[in-house]
Amino acid sequence: MLKIGEFSRLAQVSPKTLRLYDERGLLKPAWIDRFSGYRYYTLEQLARLNRILALKDLGFSLDQIGEMQRDDLLAAELRGMIRLKRAELEQHIQHEQARLARIETRLQQIEQQASQPAYEVVLKSVPPMRVAGIRDMVPSFGEMTPLINELQAYLTAQSVSPQAKVPTLGIYYDAVFRERGMDMEVATQINTDVKASQRVQLHELPGVETMACVLHRGDYTHLREAYSALLSWVDASGYQMDGPNRDIFLQIPSITDEAASGITEVQFPVRPKPFLSAVQSYKEQKLMEIKIITKPAFTVVGKPYFGKNENSEIPQLWDQMLPHAGEIQNKVEPHLCYGVCGEMEADGRFHYLAGYEVDQEAELPKDMESWQVPQQTYAVFPSTLQTIHETYQYAHQTWMPHTEFERDEGPDFEFYDVDFDPNKGTGLYIYIPVKKKSS
Repeated sequence: MLKIGEFSRLAQVSPKTLRLYDERGLLKPAWIDRFSGYRYYTLEQLARLNRILALKDLGFSLDQIGEMQRDDLLAAELRGMIRLKRAELEQHIQHEQARLARIETRLQQIEQQASQPAYEVVLKSVPPMRVAGIRDMVPSFGEMTPLINELQAYLTAQSVSPQAKVPTLGIYYDAVFRERGMDMEVATQINTDVKASQRVQLHELPGVETMACVLHRGDYTHLREAYSALLSWVDASGYQMDGPNRDIFLQIPSITDEAASGITEVQFPVRPKPFLSAVQSYKEQKLMEIKIITKPAFTVVGKPYFGKNENSEIPQLWDQMLPHAGEIQNKVEPHLCYGVCGEMEADGRFHYLAGYEVDQEAELPKDMESWQVPQQTYAVFPSTLQTIHETYQYAHQTWMPHTEFERDEGPDFEFYDVDFDPNKGTGLYIYIPVKKKSS
C-alpha cells in the first residue's frame, strides 16, 4: 500500500484533492490506520482515480461524477449523461461563436466610422407581461398617435391612471413590408383589473429570450436610422429575426421640442442562426440548409437489425448487405440506399433496416425483410457518416426548438444518394418526420 503522499506524487493529484474525493465518496482510501489516521491507497485505485479525473476534464461536477460511478449504472444512462454534456458544450460554443461575431461587427463599425457606433446594441431577456392594447391598420408610422391617445383615454375612463414607469409599446405584426398601412398594436402593461372592449383587448404579450435593443433619441422622423443600424448588427452578428419587433416609447416627444425630448427603445426579438457545427468544422461556420419535403410512401427491402448498436453492429450490417444487393429485385435505383430506423424500445433497442427502395415486391432474398415507409413530411439534414449522431442531436436540440416544427411519429431514415462518398462525407442525408407545432 501507498501512503497518501506517495499516492499523491504518483497520481499527480494533491493530498487535499484526495481528501476531498474521500469526503465526497468518490475515492475512499483502501485503508486508514485507526491509530495514526494515515490514509493508504493501492495501485489498483489509480484506474478509478483516472476515471474521475477524465470525467472532471470533460466538465462534469463531482456530484455528477459520483452518479456516474454507481455500480448499477446502465450503459445507456452513462451515454445519456455524456451526450447531455456534449449538448451543453455545443450550446456554449455556439454562444461564444455569436459573441465572437459581435466583436467582429464592433471592429468593423469602428473601422468604417472611425468612431464609436451611433447606436449601441444590447441583448436582454424580456419577460411576458399582461397588456391592454388596440390593434389596427395604421397608414404610416407617424400616424400611430391617435391609437395611443385612444388607449390612454379608455384606461383613464376605467380609472386606470397612466404610470410614468410603464411606457406605451408599439408592436409590429407585419412579416413583410407593405406599400400601404401597417398592422400594429399600441399597448401598455397593466397590473389591475380592466374591462376589455371591442377595441381594447387584454392579453399576455409573450416573453422573449433574446431581444436586441437600441436606444433612439429624438423624434420619429429619424427612427429608420435606428432600425437600419439594428438590422445590420443582427445580420452581421450571426442572428436572425424571431418574431414581431417592438418599440418602447420611454418618452413621447413633446410638441415644442420633439428632436430633444423623444426617447424610444427599438427591440428586435432574435435567435442565433443555426451553425452547422455538428456536420462541418467550426472554422467554416456555414449555415445548415434544411429542407422540408413531403415524400410519398415507399417500400425498402434489405437486411434487418434489432439492438442498441453498442458494438457498431449497423456498419457491420451494411458490410453484410452490400455484397447481396444484386439479389434484391425491382430496385427503383441501384445506387440509392436507405437506412430506415424504427421506434426505440424502453431499454434502448431499436429496429433498423439497411436496403434499397423497390417499386414492387417480389420474393425476398434470404435473411431480408420488406418494410413499408408511410407518406410523411420530413426535415432533411445533410450529414456525414462520422457525424450522424451529432446531426440527430442538432435536429432535436437546436433546430426544432427554434422552428415551427416538432418531431412527428413514424420512422426516420438515412438516405445515401448517388454522390455518397464515405471518405469525403458527401451524399448522406437524414430524413426526420416532422409536423407543425400545435398552437
